[in-house]
Amino acid sequence: MPYNTEPSRRRFGPVKAALMPAVAALLAVTGACVQDDAAGEAIFTPEIIGTNALPLSENEAVALLANERIACVVDSYETQARCVDVEGAVVGVFGQKGEGPGEFDSPANLARGEQGTVGVHDPGLGRFTVFEPSGAYVSEVLAPQLDVPFRSFGTVVSGVEADIMIMLGVETSGSLMTRYDVNLATGAVVREEASPEGPWDVACGEVTWGIPDRAGGWVFLACEGHLIFVGDTGDPTVLRAPTYLAELPDERDVARFEEMLISLNMAHDRPASESVDENLEDYRATPKKYFLSTTDQLVDAANRYWVATQRDTHEWSYLDVYENAEYVGSVRVRDRLRGFDLLGSTLVVLVERQVGADDADGIPDRALDWYDIGELGLGR
Repeated sequence: MPYNTEPSRRRFGPVKAALMPAVAALLAVTGACVQDDAAGEAIFTPEIIGTNALPLSENEAVALLANERIACVVDSYETQARCVDVEGAVVGVFGQKGEGPGEFDSPANLARGEQGTVGVHDPGLGRFTVFEPSGAYVSEVLAPQLDVPFRSFGTVVSGVEADIMIMLGVETSGSLMTRYDVNLATGAVVREEASPEGPWDVACGEVTWGIPDRAGGWVFLACEGHLIFVGDTGDPTVLRAPTYLAELPDERDVARFEEMLISLNMAHDRPASESVDENLEDYRATPKKYFLSTTDQLVDAANRYWVATQRDTHEWSYLDVYENAEYVGSVRVRDRLRGFDLLGSTLVVLVERQVGADDADGIPDRALDWYDIGELGLGR
């Protein structure tokens, strides 16, 4: 199986001066759409090539399948997976609540199979199930070690598990993350590898999540817009994202957070409004994280690191791209980004549309937008 370390799924500042001439030269050749903001940041705006309307769901996972023409999402309210193609057609809708073959308890993450299949990760059952995009059941394996699977799989499904004590801030020794490779046929763990240990020079102190890259290194998300790139020799590069500003949540963010709090209360048989007001007050006063979620990041085929950010997310959203621990630029996509996947020259983005004046229910519509990034010189 080809080595694949892409994980599955959740303001303007100066670009590194040394990279700008190379970016400009590339774009002069390709004719891709790019602009520089007042501070010199490269913003790539790729061409949209398709869109799919999607039903409402609380799940924001998306997987682009191996032929780059089909993508799959999760319908949380129906406990189903849905696969669609770039032309707008529904390819398959499958799954239901249950514990039998092809059924789900809480489908959370998706991954693409090298043979055109799709894998559904269900942490509630500790199970990874493989389907054809039409919905035909292929196989399943117990893989409770995988908190988050990588974006693709072959005969082995790989993923990472976090040390929950470290994530909660409890003083303990050891690595934040562990990578596991699980044989898809037998469920045997064929590889277990701990991430590099710090401490690293991050003033705010908190390291949130990490993923391996394709060259034997790791990338970690940290507090206040910091990223930590650790090479295969263990040497770290700590930088603060040049696009990060400490933005406070807007009312749309607050509304989403309130919905989450109410859902959590109801899931734990507590009164729906319990502690909601106090938590909302703290949330309003706390700057948003740089990254959208710990699962909305990946390493592409050229070992570039992509991360979905919380910058703006109104009419436009932004994916920041890094290469060799250097910021390259930002890919701008329309509407409010909620999840993404990338393969070859195709980028798929799960979004919420802006609520229009004629939208009677006032609930943002969900859609999957397809972009061609071939002319940007990114991907592949």
